[in-house]
Amino acid sequence: MASWGSGGCFPLLPFCYSRGMPNRFARRIRDGEIDSPEALASEFRALAKATHPDLAGPGADPQEFVRVRAEYETALRDFERHRFGSRKAGAEAESERGGSFAAESFRAWTALGLLLKRGFPKEPRHEKERLRYEYALWRLARELPALGEDAARRFGPFAAAMSVLKGSSPAETRRVVALLRELLEYRRTGIEALRTSIAHGLETLRRSPLDPSLVAFMEALAGIRLDSGAPPP
Repeated sequence: MASWGSGGCFPLLPFCYSRGMPNRFARRIRDGEIDSPEALASEFRALAKATHPDLAGPGADPQEFVRVRAEYETALRDFERHRFGSRKAGAEAESERGGSFAAESFRAWTALGLLLKRGFPKEPRHEKERLRYEYALWRLARELPALGEDAARRFGPFAAAMSVLKGSSPAETRRVVALLRELLEYRRTGIEALRTSIAHGLETLRRSPLDPSLVAFMEALAGIRLDSGAPPP
């Protein structure tokens, strides 16, 4: 028997009951038109380029891009749950298939998104929150090698430095987190304006007096994206 997915949406039905609106990706997943996370990401990029305020023109509704992104994230969660049944089953299924580099990279960026959603960097307020946050940290650390050994090696010092920075300078912490979010958004959409903004943000970060481990990790992570000039398929 199917169960309720996170976000209050019944898995793969083209309607999100918690929001009272259809999910444009869910029906196509259910009907087999979108058959992999990579295909879903490709469909999202096409819609993102048509609705993003920087590209769609002055008459565009900025909330439409927000809706597209929210529907993509909901469909992705429910699609993966439907396809693999659980995180453990998903890992076993990927292992049996051999797992392509693109799929591994996709999982790493998804893990970064989860960690940001959990409020990185944060001090959990209770046990349940602590367990969820520690799982997100562990998952990203596990998946990061797909984005390069340099990024994986530098993540621990980066996370520690971010915790210290949050206590001393919340504004600088928000600036670094905003750059992480831009990197994630660029990975999802491939929008060139984001690439330019990321390059500018990195240069500002390099010139700042922040802990060198912050700059080193961000350079390692962004280098994977920016050297090639395009997001992975």
